Amino acid sequence: MADTLIVSLQGIGNALLALPLAAAARRAGERTTMLVLSPRLLPVLAQASALDEALAADEPRFRGWRGRWRLLREIRRRRFDRVLFAYPSGKNAYRFARLADIGERLGHRYTPIEKAAGHLTAAFVPLRKGHDLEQNMTLAEHLGWTHNLAELWPALTVPAALAERARQYLTEKGLDPRARYVGLHTGCDGRWVEKRWPEEHFAAVAEQVHAAYGLPAIVFDGPGEPGTGLLVRRLAKTPVHGLAGWGDLADAFSLMSVCDLFVANDSGLMNLAAACGVPTVAVFGPSEPWRTRPYGPHGRAVISDRTCAPCYTLEPYAGCPYEYHHCLRGLSPARVMAAIDELLKR
Repeated sequence: MADTLIVSLQGIGNALLALPLAAAARRAGERTTMLVLSPRLLPVLAQASALDEALAADEPRFRGWRGRWRLLREIRRRRFDRVLFAYPSGKNAYRFARLADIGERLGHRYTPIEKAAGHLTAAFVPLRKGHDLEQNMTLAEHLGWTHNLAELWPALTVPAALAERARQYLTEKGLDPRARYVGLHTGCDGRWVEKRWPEEHFAAVAEQVHAAYGLPAIVFDGPGEPGTGLLVRRLAKTPVHGLAGWGDLADAFSLMSVCDLFVANDSGLMNLAAACGVPTVAVFGPSEPWRTRPYGPHGRAVISDRTCAPCYTLEPYAGCPYEYHHCLRGLSPARVMAAIDELLKR
């Protein structure tokens, strides 16, 4: 049995989109380990049947230059047969794997890390306008790992113990633990205010979803978007509960078990909902929807119609020169509801 390391040192969503690649490796008889950036993701990845183990580069023991050397020694000690880099990956990740003496190193060659791809033993040109998940699966195809994506995605199932934890939380907050909900994620990476749909639009969708489908709303407002759940609750005339920073990523994962719908910005939680098979509608402005839209038949992307969108590529992002929410403020709740209706009534 060969040992394969899958490296995804970008965001939470990027790591989740690498799970089908790990599943293909497992089906080929490989032992799979994933190296991610954030320790917040480890309790979720512990529930992924595709993985034998997961490590996080930002665990306390691996921080700082001494920690990085400790991580390098740990990777060397495990003597991986190959490393597969999830798309996209940074140039330092490519260099790190070569220093770790991993013999077979597969990834993609693209601007702006063209030179760093020289550290790979096999580098592939990315698919034109391909989804990040599909980019990852080109590595599986090169290795001759047969797969059916419909069997590999959705990649996660909320276990019974976590589902019970979600019901306990709802009971403690005076909510019906037997009810079904629409999840709303009002945030995204804290640096990306341009990717956020206005709270008043989320409130309008909460009202319309409740009227059409009877689903009360839960706002997944974490530490990066304080107060947004309270604002949506104040604006909406239908039941809305905000998490107000409660819990961790495993708690958000547990609450996916009570959601019949998830509406979000382009974010890691959006990809978590899609990975759990929750029907997901995502709003896109500056980022490229063909790369990170909710993958599969249960996902829809609603895209800004501004001519300048999308403006973010893999090149360094200079930021939006226009007023905050400039491109997403004009994306109406009616367009999002149309996508929801198509998804839930099909």
